[in-house]
Amino acid sequence: MTEEGSPRALAMIEFVGTFASLTGSAPETLADLSDGVTLFEALSEIAPVYFDPTTIARHLGDNWALKSSNLRKLIRNLEDYYHEGLFKDADFGAIQNSLTAIAKESDTEAIANLVELLAAAAVTCADKGTYVQRILAMSPDNQVEMKSILEQSLGKLSDYNDDDDEGDENELVFDGTGDDEEEEVVLQDTPGSIFGGHHVNDGMEEDLAEAQRQVSTLKSQLQSQNQDNEKAQGKLRAVVEDLQDRLVKRQDDLIQLEEDLRTTTTEMEDAKAKLADLQVTNAQLADDLDVAQAKAQQLHRAEATVMAYKKRLEGMGAMNQQMTDLEDQSANYLRQIMELETQVKKVNSLQKQVTALEEQIATQEKQKQDMVSSAATAAAEITELKASLMAAARAKKQYEEEIVELRAQNEVAGTAAAGPDTPVASLAATSTAAADKEKMTRLSIENESLQKQVAQLEKEAAANKVKLAAAATTTTVVASTAASSSESDQVAALKKELETKQKEIAKISSDKDKLETYTKRTLAKFQEKYLVALQECKAKLKEKQDKIESLESRSASERTAQKREERLLSSTIYELGLAIMQNRLKER
Repeated sequence: MTEEGSPRALAMIEFVGTFASLTGSAPETLADLSDGVTLFEALSEIAPVYFDPTTIARHLGDNWALKSSNLRKLIRNLEDYYHEGLFKDADFGAIQNSLTAIAKESDTEAIANLVELLAAAAVTCADKGTYVQRILAMSPDNQVEMKSILEQSLGKLSDYNDDDDEGDENELVFDGTGDDEEEEVVLQDTPGSIFGGHHVNDGMEEDLAEAQRQVSTLKSQLQSQNQDNEKAQGKLRAVVEDLQDRLVKRQDDLIQLEEDLRTTTTEMEDAKAKLADLQVTNAQLADDLDVAQAKAQQLHRAEATVMAYKKRLEGMGAMNQQMTDLEDQSANYLRQIMELETQVKKVNSLQKQVTALEEQIATQEKQKQDMVSSAATAAAEITELKASLMAAARAKKQYEEEIVELRAQNEVAGTAAAGPDTPVASLAATSTAAADKEKMTRLSIENESLQKQVAQLEKEAAANKVKLAAAATTTTVVASTAASSSESDQVAALKKELETKQKEIAKISSDKDKLETYTKRTLAKFQEKYLVALQECKAKLKEKQDKIESLESRSASERTAQKREERLLSSTIYELGLAIMQNRLKER
């Protein structure tokens, strides 16, 4: 048994699809060969004289009667080609009986028998090398199946002999075994005949031999003509049988149509009343059906896409887990980077504090140097002031001694003036007195100036005391600078800590750069890999969508063609029935 999907059926379908004379698409199942069109086109490549593909009906749909007509024509021409072109014979009667099953039910076993006859014709024709090469180009499994198919099909063939049809009652017999023998017997048995055995001369025997040779040539010519007539009669018989079958079928169809017309005429009046309502409801139902079909198709497409994406997602589960791990790791790195950035920000503030402390230390050192220099200058001024003060004290003491001496001299001069009153003495006295007075004024002026100097020196001493107090404070500041040495140690420690922080920052920045490059590389790989896969999925989805749309358009066109054919058939049947009824009415 040859069933759909079996290795034998697949090998037959692939073999039929190798013919270049096929006008339509290659068959996908054995049922696609039930209309006889594909087999007729394949045989037209093998024997174009016997198979003309323009003489058969196409686009038959479910019309089994037209399919049966194509198959009968195919078997009739195939039988002629086997007998006349290949001189072979097969069981065409059994195949003729199975044509109805092929046309109505697409019987796979009967279709397989037809394909076997096609394969046998291909490997026994004049151009058999081409078809053998095509079989060798098939898949290995189908080659093995085709080998067994060819062995079976060739085993079913037999040699064709033209003498099998001799003795038909409708044919003429031109053999020389009947009347001529009787004539010879009569001629030999007639007494006194001139053709007797002892009285026949040589000339008459030669004429008789020549006449017999002419008779034999005429017999051979008649025999060849009889063979041609037999072939023509066989073709005419086939045509007559086909016409008779069609006539019987048409008569049966006409009888059936008459019965249908009788029943439909009674139902027509009732159907017309319901037709309007049914048309409205039919239109509504057709619209609802179209909407439902569109929704169903969309649902099927959506389910197919969802299943495809589910499979993709299941395959990408492991990669998603890796991506989540990488995201967690990158989040940890980012957290560490943020903490380090906060520490770096703190380092900047610490650097500012260190610079401020260094500036304070520099200013304090400058103040210290200024105080030391001011203290040295103050000490030098104090020593100078002390020396000047000692000199002033000595000068004061000297002036006081001079004043005492002058006072003593004045007293002596007064006593002398109270003695002798002479003009010379009085003159001398007056001159000495004036000189003394002038000297006293000078001394008083010098004394005032010295007092001013002493007051100034006292002021300067007070100022020096203030400066000494300031110097003392500077000494305390110097002592505090000694304490600031500990601050310098702290600054050095802070500098060391700053250097360590800077090293950590450099290390963190390098880790950050490495992490960024790693994440960029992984993201690039992920994008390159899965974007390509996504684009492929989109392309495949688009191809499927285009294929579905083309199939939908094709089915719609086929549906419209089928509806058009149904309408044409119904209109022709209706017109034919009306014509028959009118003719019968006229006959009555």
